[in-house]
Amino acid sequence: MSGSGAAKISSNSGMRIRDVTHTETILELPQGAEEQYAYRIGKNTECTILVAINSVENRAVHLSVRLCGSGSRATIIGLVLGRGTADIRLHTLQQHEAPDTVSNLLVKTVLSENAQFFYDGGIRVEPSAPKTDAYQRNENLLLSRTAHAESKPSLEILADDVRCTHGATIGSVSEEELWYLESRGIERKKGETLILSGFLKSAITGVDDRVVKYRTAKVLGLDV
Repeated sequence: MSGSGAAKISSNSGMRIRDVTHTETILELPQGAEEQYAYRIGKNTECTILVAINSVENRAVHLSVRLCGSGSRATIIGLVLGRGTADIRLHTLQQHEAPDTVSNLLVKTVLSENAQFFYDGGIRVEPSAPKTDAYQRNENLLLSRTAHAESKPSLEILADDVRCTHGATIGSVSEEELWYLESRGIERKKGETLILSGFLKSAITGVDDRVVKYRTAKVLGLDV
C-alpha cells in the first residue's frame, strides 16, 4: 500500500473506512474467508485501488468506494486467480455522492479446475451527483469445463446528466491464439501461460506505482 498522502481510518459498524484526501494507490490482498473494505474519496482526489486474490480456498470480498467530493476520481482493479475448488465472491459498490465524479472498475479472473467466481457489482448515483461518469467491466477466462463464473451488474441512477455503463464477458483461451504461438515454436502449455499472463497484466499497465505493480504481479505469479 502506498501513496503521496496520509489517509484517515475510521470505524463504522465494525467496518474500517479509509478517508482518502490525497492522490494514492492502494493494494489490498485479502487473506481471510471474508474481508470488507470501504473508502471515501475526497474533493479533487484521485485514488487507485487494486484487489488481488490468488487462492485455492474460499474468499468473500466486499468493496465499497464512495466518491464524496466534487471532482474525485477512482480507479478500481480486481484480479482473481482461482484454483482447485475455490469459491470466490466479490461484491463492489461505486457510490457517487458529488458532482463531476468519475469511477472506472475492471475485474479480471482466471479460473481453473473446479474454481467458481461470483461477481456482484453495483453503481449508485445519488441526486447530488450530476455529471457522474461511471464504468464497470468484468472479464472471466475459464481454463476448464468445470470452472464457473457469474456476473451480476446493477445500476441505480437518481441524478440527471450522467453516463453509466457496464459489461461482462466469459470465455476460454482462444485456439487461434494458441495455434499462432505454436506456429512460432512455442509449446501449447507455454503459450497458454503467456496468454493468461498478458490477460491479467493488461489490467495493471496503467498503474504508475511500481511497488504496487510489482507486488500485485508477484501475488499472481506474473513476470514483471
